[in-house]
Amino acid sequence: MMTNDQKRLKIFLAISFGMPVILGILLGIAFYGGKDVNAFPLVWMFLPASAVMIASLATGKTQRDESGEEVGPPKVFFGTFLAFAAALIICAVLSAWLPGTAAYVAANFLVIFSSLVCLIELLCMKKQRRKAWGLSLTASWKKSLLGVLTFALLYLILSGLSIAAVWILTGSMQGFSLNPYWAVNLATALPLNFVLSFTAFLGEEYGWRYFLQGELIQRFGRRKGVILLGLLWGVWHLPLNLFYYSPQTSLQSIITQLAGCVGMGIFFGWVYLRTRNVWAVTATHFLNNNLGLMLFGVSAAGVTLGWGDTLLSVALYMIVYLPFLLTKEFRKEGQ
Repeated sequence: MMTNDQKRLKIFLAISFGMPVILGILLGIAFYGGKDVNAFPLVWMFLPASAVMIASLATGKTQRDESGEEVGPPKVFFGTFLAFAAALIICAVLSAWLPGTAAYVAANFLVIFSSLVCLIELLCMKKQRRKAWGLSLTASWKKSLLGVLTFALLYLILSGLSIAAVWILTGSMQGFSLNPYWAVNLATALPLNFVLSFTAFLGEEYGWRYFLQGELIQRFGRRKGVILLGLLWGVWHLPLNLFYYSPQTSLQSIITQLAGCVGMGIFFGWVYLRTRNVWAVTATHFLNNNLGLMLFGVSAAGVTLGWGDTLLSVALYMIVYLPFLLTKEFRKEGQ
């Protein structure tokens, strides 16, 4: 007979991987119909956390606090998050049929509003409940800050290596140019954007690192579990690779995505194993998605990738991130 924890995992997998299939069909219809599809990636980011929340509520899941007492889920916070996720799904559905970008604009406002409302609810939530449900705002903050700063440094190293390799191979910078406002962006826009959009990144990390990483590690061990999570994370992006990120060179996009998700999944997994702080990986994920825009004005949508770009990206991801599998965090047994 299936246990509650097994039911929880089954519900999580059904929602987090089933919804992208359904929405992916709609995304493809919208793309080939010439509609604006920019609302879809925002919906994608809310799905993993939504799956954890629905699965926890449906199975009556409780967590134990430091005193050993059972603590029920933060129903108000979960309900608020799920309501915004549902509204974003509606925006994406509407964008497939409506002309213009009104649905995408509405989706952005929903992300901003959800972040402000959820932040207030988090601050009002009892510390014991936050901690029991992996939402503690202060857990291992020194190690968390170090993890975030380490990722920022690695991102700059990766960017520098990529620019250098392109220059050596082609003799040109091929579109790489530093945004003249990069310092202002990093000092002001970056932290403000995080506050106004954190629900999207928590939407992924509460599902991947907080929940699924532990489940996979329990079954396959730390190294295999984290690598498997990276592969699943990459496959989860498939409809976006086909119809959003790189429709013209989708095979190269899929390969790059898989390598990036395995590589960054190893690093994100390392950070979470060190800190047990979902906010550390949430901030790290935010940096990954925003540093390129802030520094170079690079967008993830509509990119054309050559095989040289793909092979270079795969090589750099492996060189930079694979060594973290040798750290003590991955030599330990258990979760």
